[in-house]
Amino acid sequence: MTISSGQVVGTAAALLMSMTMSAVAQDIPENAKVGAAEFNNSCASCHGSDAKGAGFLTRVFRGVDPGDLTQLAKNNDGQFPSESVFDVIDGRAEVAAHGDRKMPVWGDRYWETAMSEFGPEEFNEQRAQNRVRELVVYLEAIQE
Repeated sequence: MTISSGQVVGTAAALLMSMTMSAVAQDIPENAKVGAAEFNNSCASCHGSDAKGAGFLTRVFRGVDPGDLTQLAKNNDGQFPSESVFDVIDGRAEVAAHGDRKMPVWGDRYWETAMSEFGPEEFNEQRAQNRVRELVVYLEAIQE
């Protein structure tokens, strides 16, 4: 049996991700663990697994600074700005005057995922908002 370099890289990436997830899961409160998994799945590629802004995609999208998400409370007079963070992640109610949006509109993506999983259903909006809230809870838990 021959093992390709792609298989080796894939296996190494999966191992690294599981190690990162294990380390993160041990350091956060129980109510933030779902958000931690969502963060690693959806956000870490830009924001970094430590949320400090050095994800691997920052090398691809030159000139885009995702920022240090562990400093949100510190940069807001010690108060975590839950509503603002929710609005930025959700992205559907963004004010057009703020210019081009570099970050994906996760509210739309989560809603589309719910639509494809459950079909047209009245709870899909709540499902999308819950996924954003899970990320907000996680981000609040990792503030320095």
